[in-house]
Amino acid sequence: MARQYKLLEVENLNTSFKIDAGKVLSVNGVSFTLEKGKVLGIVGESGSGKSVTAYSIMGILDKNGKVDSGKIIYNGTDLLRISERQMRDIRGNRISIIFQDAMTSLNPTWTIGNQLREAILTHARNPVEEAVYDIKNAIESDEQRLVSMRKGIAHHPDNQKLKEDYATISQKLIDDKAAYEVEYKKAVERFKQMKKDAQEKYKNAVPEFAARIKAIDAGNYEDAPIPHFEENIQETADRLTANIRESKANYDAQLAKFNEVSNEGIKVKTEAEKAELAAKAKRLKRDITKYKRHVRRAQRYFRAECASSYMETRYSANKKAIKMLEEVGITEPRKRMRQHPFEMSGGMLQRCMIAMALVERPDILIADEPTTALDVTIQAQILELLKKLQKEYGMAIIIITHDLGVVAQICDEVDIMYAGRIVERGTVDDIFYNPQHEYTKGLLNSMPKLDSKGKRLEPIQGNPVDLFCLPKGCAFSSRCKECMEICIERYPEEIQYDENGHAASCWKMIKKLYEEGKIDIVNGTPEGKPLVYNGAIIANKKKERSRNEQSK
Repeated sequence: MARQYKLLEVENLNTSFKIDAGKVLSVNGVSFTLEKGKVLGIVGESGSGKSVTAYSIMGILDKNGKVDSGKIIYNGTDLLRISERQMRDIRGNRISIIFQDAMTSLNPTWTIGNQLREAILTHARNPVEEAVYDIKNAIESDEQRLVSMRKGIAHHPDNQKLKEDYATISQKLIDDKAAYEVEYKKAVERFKQMKKDAQEKYKNAVPEFAARIKAIDAGNYEDAPIPHFEENIQETADRLTANIRESKANYDAQLAKFNEVSNEGIKVKTEAEKAELAAKAKRLKRDITKYKRHVRRAQRYFRAECASSYMETRYSANKKAIKMLEEVGITEPRKRMRQHPFEMSGGMLQRCMIAMALVERPDILIADEPTTALDVTIQAQILELLKKLQKEYGMAIIIITHDLGVVAQICDEVDIMYAGRIVERGTVDDIFYNPQHEYTKGLLNSMPKLDSKGKRLEPIQGNPVDLFCLPKGCAFSSRCKECMEICIERYPEEIQYDENGHAASCWKMIKKLYEEGKIDIVNGTPEGKPLVYNGAIIANKKKERSRNEQSK
């Protein structure tokens, strides 16, 4: 049976940056998977490669950055093997990101509304392409898989299972291409019909708008409604109609008074009365002009409303942006749309960033330090908002953070990262209650706890390793209190600690499993996976040497 891909699979990802002094290895063989609807936390100190991993997935590395090797498979498509144009269709649309600092991520010279509308219109696709996106993506994924399979068959011509899978996917590709042609033609016809219906709808409404203006010109101020339009426009129309009625009543009363005749039969007109009558006539004329302008404005908006029924327009983008701001908990969204970033607080800006990232309903959201520079109360609100939206949209989230408190609150699974490698992975309970790597234990010990009153925190001693010159052994060995000689000589491979997927790359854990009889160092693990160890004896030679010196 052909391989079934998960939502996102990162396999042996290696990313580096070229600088004047040489090459900096920022990500070294990172692998992880993300399932639909799950929340994955990537935790580590600054400089451990968390953000670079996210930028590699999004394809937004700096010019001197490069993904040297590996795979980033989204829904069966390797993102490292598609064109930049294809990647733009995915980036910000299917996979979106929230950057670390909203203050610097948003353009200070543009209003929030302009930036949200730009995000929507940039990623807007033709309705025809949107209708056939899934089947087109499946075709591209199968074509990539067939290329890889051909190479595998060339190297292993006797592999019958690989040949069967190749034949299955080839037939599926033929069927999908035939289905694509049918669906594309249907989508084109639907688009044409939707456009025709929208144009007909607007054409039929034009006489109603013209009749409204004609009624105003004829002095019919009693009928207020504007045809075919939304509530806020109608509210304005009602207010203008009330103003016209009031102005007309005042003008009629003043006109009647002005036309009164005295007992002597002589009309007495003062300059004040003439001025008052002229002012009220001017106000009535102004209100009528304003109402007619409002009707014409409503007509333009109705035309935009009809157009947005079959394609994305600036009008529909504006409505979508306002609705998204409401969903992320921003009050008075119409007012905020007209404001600039410097007019808002940090919490509101972060909500705007979340709205911008989620406005296209992505499958995957990458949140890179989403609570940086926010106070504790706002942090809790942002995390609750992410949890709420994640459940509503059914999307998967990758949380990048150094705060284990954030991980405990929102994540399902956790990957601990150090020096560009994932050193431990497991569920939240595995990481918090049964950590295996010494770096993970160091992170937990450096956290303040409710029961640690009067106790000093235990920071991890030493400095992070230099990524420009990585050691051949474990990168954490120079800071590890349990360091053994083998830790310095050779990097440990990742070993599964239990059946639930809890795994770590640590020689101390390997030694523990060996002493418990759970793994065979010479013959490999019970699953038959050989250890890169060659049967050497695990021993803390540093401690043995120290004990020998003390005994002498």
